Amino acid sequence: MSHSNEFSSLLVVLALAFFVPLLISRFKALPVVVGEIIAGLLFAQFGLLDPAESNTLALFSNIGLAFLMFLAGLEMDIPALFKNGKDKSQKLSLPATILIIYIITLLLGAGGSFLLTQWGMSANIILLTLIFGATSLGVVLPVLKNRGILHTNSGQAIFLGSTVDDLFTVILLTVYILFTQHGLNIQILSFLLILILFLVIARIGLQFFRLPRVVRLFDELSHATVQIKVRGAIVILLIFVVLAESLGVELILGAFLAGMLVSLFKSPQDDSLVHKLEAFGFGLFVPIFFIVTGANLNIDALIANPQNLIFLPAILVISILVKLLPALLLKSRIGWRSSIAAGFLLNTHLSIEVAIAVIGEQLGLLSPATSAAIIVFAIITVILMPLIYNLIQPKTAKEAGYLIRLIYGWENNLARNVAQQLKAHGDVVKIISTNSDETKSILHEGFETIPLGHIKSSGDDIDTLLILGGDDVENLNIGKKAHNAKIQHVIALVNELGNLEEFKRLGVQVFENY
Repeated sequence: MSHSNEFSSLLVVLALAFFVPLLISRFKALPVVVGEIIAGLLFAQFGLLDPAESNTLALFSNIGLAFLMFLAGLEMDIPALFKNGKDKSQKLSLPATILIIYIITLLLGAGGSFLLTQWGMSANIILLTLIFGATSLGVVLPVLKNRGILHTNSGQAIFLGSTVDDLFTVILLTVYILFTQHGLNIQILSFLLILILFLVIARIGLQFFRLPRVVRLFDELSHATVQIKVRGAIVILLIFVVLAESLGVELILGAFLAGMLVSLFKSPQDDSLVHKLEAFGFGLFVPIFFIVTGANLNIDALIANPQNLIFLPAILVISILVKLLPALLLKSRIGWRSSIAAGFLLNTHLSIEVAIAVIGEQLGLLSPATSAAIIVFAIITVILMPLIYNLIQPKTAKEAGYLIRLIYGWENNLARNVAQQLKAHGDVVKIISTNSDETKSILHEGFETIPLGHIKSSGDDIDTLLILGGDDVENLNIGKKAHNAKIQHVIALVNELGNLEEFKRLGVQVFENY
């Protein structure tokens, strides 16, 4: 094949990558990747694009897949899996609850996959189960950020759920593919080797990249003409991709682990690094992967048999049930309505699911029709699930246009005076009540009450907590509850100088009364 043909195919794809976002910019609810897949499909149907004719396009598409998984790993917040301590009001910590939800999701997904095959769908039960278990963190994260609720109780539960879904799905997918290709032999240990290498590099790298001399050197070499951090991230990506392929492991695991490593190594000041890597990936390679995926989509095989089209709504309904039912375990933390909303948002499928469909078809584990059905299903969830989530998820106080000021210490005249002044100013003021008599007094004065034990579940809507009790021990206890509830602004009255540092360690603003 001539070089002109090689580059003409690449030109067509890059032109689509440029024009598609412009053409669908008016449709805010339609993700760009959906437009890219559809564009690739249409151009292939009209004979304007054939990825099989271009080795260059195949290479760029594989790099796009690697970059897609790398960026998915980059979004992982590994410390979040361990820093969410156990809430005393809950039997299990949030990470433990999320892990149980994922296990239940897989069990329900396996049951749903079995039913689909019994109804006549030609599908691999294990791969279909993993698809049901996965979540598109790349779609979920922007939705939470746009709503401004990423750091609320419900936002953290969804974010952690997406993280666990993606992480364990990639690991289980790798193990399953190794097993189907090599069986129970020494080859399956290659999976453990790459994980061990990841842990070793993570341990050494965390210490190395925190050394003051190293930090200074990398900062000095991060100017426009060197971009050493970007180069280092790309090298880490290629090391793990090459290692994965050398060990017979799918490149998506290597790329995913590489992204997790960079996420661990980067400092809070490295937001620009993430933006540059996203620009590099989403600006070039990832669109090529999605356009080529659309071009390779065997839509003819999907519509050749009307039964295949019937399976699409069946897959969608099963996926909703598989995600929605386990998500109800979060109701004690975030309430019924937010739990239902979380179940829908966690049913958003894209990156990993498309990768599973592509790999499954390449390995002969999925038929072209089934692979196409999975990709179409993923497109539907990306469009529908965020819309349903936004309809169900209650608005926070900030979204509704008001702020809640919560006050503790009703027995103190200072608290009563502050409450009256804030109410006169037009703020929504609620008072923490500790007993029934206090509740009656608060209601008599015209204020709403929140029981002491409900601070955690109310944290999403509270802008400011004023702790104005007369006892520092009780005030500190309320401060700890506020910290666990992730209330943004906490101000406390400190009655004794010796207790000042304890409040400051919690991140509480203080004013003295001594």
